[in-house]
Amino acid sequence: MPLFSFFMKGRGTHFTFHLCLALQFVLIVVTSGMGFKNQSVTVRCIAAEKRALLDFKKGLINDENLLASWASEDGECCKWKGVGCNNTTGNVVMLDLRALVTDDALSRSYSPIYGEIGSSLLELKQLSHLDLSFNCFQKIPVFMGSLTELTYLNLSSNSFTGVIPHQLGNLSRLLYLDLSGLDQSLISDNLDWLSRLSSLKLLKFGSTNFTKATNWLQVIQSHPSLSILHFEFCQFPEVDPSSLSKTNSSNSLSVLHLTLSSLHPSAFPLLLSISSNLVELDFSYNGLLSWIPDSFDNTPYLESINFWQNDLQGGIPKSLGNLCSLKELNLGDNKFSGALTVAVKNLSGCAKDSLEILMLGMNSFNGSLPSFQPFSSLRELDVEYNRLSGHFQEDNFGNFSKLRVLDLKGNRFTGPFPNLSRLSASLVELSLGGNMFEGPLPVSIWNMSQLVHLDVSSNSLHGLISEAHLFNLSKLRSLDISYNPTLSLHLSSSWNPLFNLITLI
Repeated sequence: MPLFSFFMKGRGTHFTFHLCLALQFVLIVVTSGMGFKNQSVTVRCIAAEKRALLDFKKGLINDENLLASWASEDGECCKWKGVGCNNTTGNVVMLDLRALVTDDALSRSYSPIYGEIGSSLLELKQLSHLDLSFNCFQKIPVFMGSLTELTYLNLSSNSFTGVIPHQLGNLSRLLYLDLSGLDQSLISDNLDWLSRLSSLKLLKFGSTNFTKATNWLQVIQSHPSLSILHFEFCQFPEVDPSSLSKTNSSNSLSVLHLTLSSLHPSAFPLLLSISSNLVELDFSYNGLLSWIPDSFDNTPYLESINFWQNDLQGGIPKSLGNLCSLKELNLGDNKFSGALTVAVKNLSGCAKDSLEILMLGMNSFNGSLPSFQPFSSLRELDVEYNRLSGHFQEDNFGNFSKLRVLDLKGNRFTGPFPNLSRLSASLVELSLGGNMFEGPLPVSIWNMSQLVHLDVSSNSLHGLISEAHLFNLSKLRSLDISYNPTLSLHLSSSWNPLFNLITLI
């Protein structure tokens, strides 16, 4: 595995980037116009709302006494920790009780709140922002559906159990709803309530059982405003295709992440075409046993597709190659098979001009390594642990100037170690271990001044590597030359390298 972590390999860089932008957009919309003052500004709080907060506190338990500032003798509740008020009226408009104690570059500490979410919150008539995330509450109260001024509701990472209250559908102003989390066991017996959240932009579910909510896909397909949708650690029922609209699809959904979940194969092709405006699609870690349907002509704006770690099989459909905005395609750790030359040819429509990251590793592609010359924007290529064989040709990559990561380890390439001089100015990670290359390492390797990670292990290479060879590799952090019986490293005890090598094998 290259220096990029396993998690990032599964998720991909573009997914994270676009999600951050989307979240920023939603948060700007949610918080704009709130007009609250923080605890450093003196605003006269409303007496009834102060009493409501003190009543709410009575039902809470926290080992670190985070709510010590919530004291009856302090008349200015707008200065209390986690409370934000309107700077004109003094109404409480924000309550942020995330269990975050410290959050800096070196450490993050949590001190969760236990207890009950009390109904005294109903006295906060102008409350628009409520964040109770990273605590240990166990029930989502029904009364929360009466906080009708809410635009932002974050209940993520609690210990919720039971049925999600349908009354949440009364929050017609809601833009952001986060019900995600691992340590919970929620049930959704019907998703009709979601249809009433006509302003909702972002929705996240986690550890939720939807097996009784047979209309879940219909509701998503017909939702008028939903833009970002996440499911994680969820269970879904079989879907009857005849129950879905044949002509209408979502006009708003642009980001769909459904990961680490139990998804019935019947839903997979339907979700791929649920919105004609999809930009990001993430179905990683689902163990999904299926073929990829050739139906991407209906999603022309897709930029990121992540099917990492499923049981997908067959080949790559040609419609994927017609996605002119596609920047990242991750099909790694599946059961795809057939000649890699055919798979790459199917991607050679207009996608060849936009693709920046192509991950096909840990499959069963066979044959020789095809030419990637047409893929002029490619920055990362991963075809590790397949069944590729034959000689490596320098012309496979042409005059690439952008390729930073090349991972071909764990295949059956033979012949002399390839000359990669055309990539010497750009490569940061090069992994060619676990093949059958023979002979000495070429001079071009030692001219790759940007290299951070180099793996040539488990081949049949020979020769000596001296200090002079490593002179230009000033950024090298990881070097693996192991299991090459006659390849050795000769360095003097007085050698002072220009780089800080972390791993040497």
